[in-house]
Amino acid sequence: MKTKIQLLETTVKAANEVIRLNENLDINYKKIGGIAILSSIGKGHLLRSFTIAGAEVFPKNFEVEFLQSSSHVTPNERFFSLSEIADGKKVEVEYIDSGNATAYPYSLKIYMLLTND
Repeated sequence: MKTKIQLLETTVKAANEVIRLNENLDINYKKIGGIAILSSIGKGHLLRSFTIAGAEVFPKNFEVEFLQSSSHVTPNERFFSLSEIADGKKVEVEYIDSGNATAYPYSLKIYMLLTND
């Protein structure tokens, strides 16, 4: 099984900031097998929207905590399972900071596990 981790990354500069990310998935991979966000960013943040090729993946205002993982979880179990078509499609994310981060600015990193299964 061929896999790759594709990273969406940006800086959240201030409390309650709304971040928009757009990126095309790697065209050499067929599926998104999972998604993860590290727990070090704090709690209470929301994904106002998360779409692939315009199709909603998570409901509006989805709590980021469902996707967060920590070092207490084994590496192969850190991803929230998905089975979405990748094939170079556009990912669009709108993220809302809760104002509860441990410090500002911080780096928001969304990890996507791409596969050819």
